[in-house]
Amino acid sequence: MRIKEVMTKNMVVANPNTTLEEASNMMKNYDIGFLPIEQDDDYIGVITDRDIVIRAIANGKDTSETIENYMTNYIISISSDSSLEDTLKIMASEKIKRLMIEENHKIIGMVSLSDILNKQDDDDFLEYVIAIFEPMTDVVITNEIDIPQAEVDEFEL
Repeated sequence: MRIKEVMTKNMVVANPNTTLEEASNMMKNYDIGFLPIEQDDDYIGVITDRDIVIRAIANGKDTSETIENYMTNYIISISSDSSLEDTLKIMASEKIKRLMIEENHKIIGMVSLSDILNKQDDDDFLEYVIAIFEPMTDVVITNEIDIPQAEVDEFEL
């Protein structure tokens, strides 16, 4: 199965001027924990519910501040033709639960760990799921297949 068969195409997105409160409410209303950040028809980063809590709220920041200073300024993506296993390998190596999907160098959707696991009837990918949640120093993936190269786009604001 290819990742394009599992991905979410209609993403809820924010822009850098979205406030922390607005982003939090978007996540609450859509029951999501991840927002791609779009500016001028291009994706420039992402923000998670954890980013909002750890980087902003826990540091006493006002929820009227924009997400621009709290978002992650790069995107990790994988080709839409990639397998579920290759996608999980990247998630495990990068310690992330969500991944942007690209086709012809354009972001066309995203996939979450739960999207992939909901399509699996067995535990073939269990070691990758465990690796995603293990501390970085304890990660050992026993499968000898090379981890595909994730594409990381860095942006400066």
